[in-house]
Amino acid sequence: MEKTVKKPRNPRIEALRLVAIVAIAVFHTFQPWFAAAADASSELALSFPWLGNTGCLAVLGWLNLLGAYGNHVFYLISGYFLLPSAISGRPLRTGRKVMVILVSVLFYATLSLLLGRIVTLESVSLHQTEWLLGDLEFIWVYLALVLLTPLMAQVARRLPQWRRAVLVLAGVVFGLSAYIAFVSPGEADRGLLEWRKLMSAASYLVAYLTGAALSYKQASPAKTKRLLVGCILASVLIERGLAVAGRPDLVAATSFKSTSLLSYLLAVASLAYARQSTGERKNAPSWLFAAASSILG
Repeated sequence: MEKTVKKPRNPRIEALRLVAIVAIAVFHTFQPWFAAAADASSELALSFPWLGNTGCLAVLGWLNLLGAYGNHVFYLISGYFLLPSAISGRPLRTGRKVMVILVSVLFYATLSLLLGRIVTLESVSLHQTEWLLGDLEFIWVYLALVLLTPLMAQVARRLPQWRRAVLVLAGVVFGLSAYIAFVSPGEADRGLLEWRKLMSAASYLVAYLTGAALSYKQASPAKTKRLLVGCILASVLIERGLAVAGRPDLVAATSFKSTSLLSYLLAVASLAYARQSTGERKNAPSWLFAAASSILG
């Protein structure tokens, strides 16, 4: 059985949580503009023809990677801490984590319903369930992984090469994801059990397991820095190249929902670099840990 020691809070990983939150906010802010840049016939694109500019499409294409990037970061960090702890045999306090998730959802759902009485929120009401189910898929997948962590730990203890199995699983999942993004995206509105929808959950599972695998593999700071810089440059060049080629459809495919391989690789490189802490906790500002503690994962 593989042994791990309890990991102290790493300032870089705490900062990465905040980076992920900002990345998701930026993604949602610019998502309508990217959709317009990728569809020249849209009303927004007709109103702002400069959105079709090559440089603009390249920038918006890269920003569109940030949504899936932020989601993968959260799952990577959670897997990095939770699963190795379970594998080593330490209690996870699963019930407490589940309660925190459910109470958080209940609080914000109640707040949304109250706001709906002040301003019009057409998709939020007691008569609809989509906003609590499909729209919160990220939360429910996270809850499921927390509940399944003890079982995953048992499998890992019985499978000495489980980290290699994670690599194989990642290849399969993102291979199917590429098929969805580039060949068969399906309908815009998907049911919760539609297989393309489930591939998003599968990509989150891969990120969770990858985070756990990273906790056992220590690379040099210089190597992880080169990896991160390389992934950033590669993603920028890919988005730029597709924009120059006049293929907004392919720009959109590279950041397709949470199944984006580019977003996943950027997230993995970010965590690999962040875990290489260059300072003790006492050297980090106290607000960093306070802010990061309120974030999922």
